[in-house]
Amino acid sequence: MGNLINAGIVRYLRAHPDSTVGPIAAALELRPTTTKPRLDQLEEAGLVISDPPASAGQPRRGVWITYSSTNNEAVTDLYLRLGLAIGEY
Repeated sequence: MGNLINAGIVRYLRAHPDSTVGPIAAALELRPTTTKPRLDQLEEAGLVISDPPASAGQPRRGVWITYSSTNNEAVTDLYLRLGLAIGEY
């Protein structure tokens, strides 16, 4: 995940699929300008999907983008591995 912000985004999206950046940022008490790059990173990692999807070299300016958590199995595996690494499990 990389950090607590990314983990918070994934956690939020698992509970609130099909969210836009505004509600995600508000729930995490962050600015959308802080949240959006993290969503892009998570999308590149395959942990978040967007609609419309990102296209190489084509900006999505002026478009409402919704985000959902994807591959819940991979996310669960990451949480379990993190728990093991910090001695939680």
